[in-house]
Amino acid sequence: MSASDVQVWTGILGTFVTVGVSVLGVLNFQRKRDRSASVGAAFKDVVESLASDNTTQQMAAAILMRRFFDNNSEQGAGRTPYANEAVAVIAGLLRKSETGQIQKVLADGLRYAPSLSSADLQGCNLARSYLGSREGDKKVVDLTNADLFEADLTGASLRGVTAAGAVFYRATLVNAVLVDAVLVGADFREARLAGVNFTGARLDGAQFSAAVDVPPDIASRLDAQGRVASEDTA
Repeated sequence: MSASDVQVWTGILGTFVTVGVSVLGVLNFQRKRDRSASVGAAFKDVVESLASDNTTQQMAAAILMRRFFDNNSEQGAGRTPYANEAVAVIAGLLRKSETGQIQKVLADGLRYAPSLSSADLQGCNLARSYLGSREGDKKVVDLTNADLFEADLTGASLRGVTAAGAVFYRATLVNAVLVDAVLVGADFREARLAGVNFTGARLDGAQFSAAVDVPPDIASRLDAQGRVASEDTA
């Protein structure tokens, strides 16, 4: 084969490589676009099912909503593109929900969200929910700076969560479990705290002004402004 033939075949091969990469790029884009459209359609279907009058359909949809938090599921493909929307939908429903099975499934589902940092959970019915850590969990539920103004956390578990700076202003935490939670700088002003368990919780700088039924061991650490004094200075 002459030098000119080699040059021609090299040019052809280079063209095939260039075109091949281009085609694969287009196909990959189409797959991503199709997948995104499919996930969007699935999210719409689940939201519509949550609004159904059929209790069984509502329950199934409440469980399926968690799949939008899982990047290993088809609904969570592409780094959970609908995770924030899923949190917003769940929160919206929990603001109107009475305590019951569907309400608990929705509330429990929040612990699967990639993050609840700065989440708007004002007025949500989180009664009896389990948002706390379990043995074997790969991540800690992050409620840093979350807004739980007037939320109902009666009997809820936030065991081991990170909730520094979270707002529990006027929230109901009767018999709630906050064992080992990070609550540095959290706001519990005017909260109802009868029976709440703060064992092992980090509370430096947390505010308890006008809170009801503050545990005695915490009340003894409050300064004149109702703020928990640092253990280093107490």
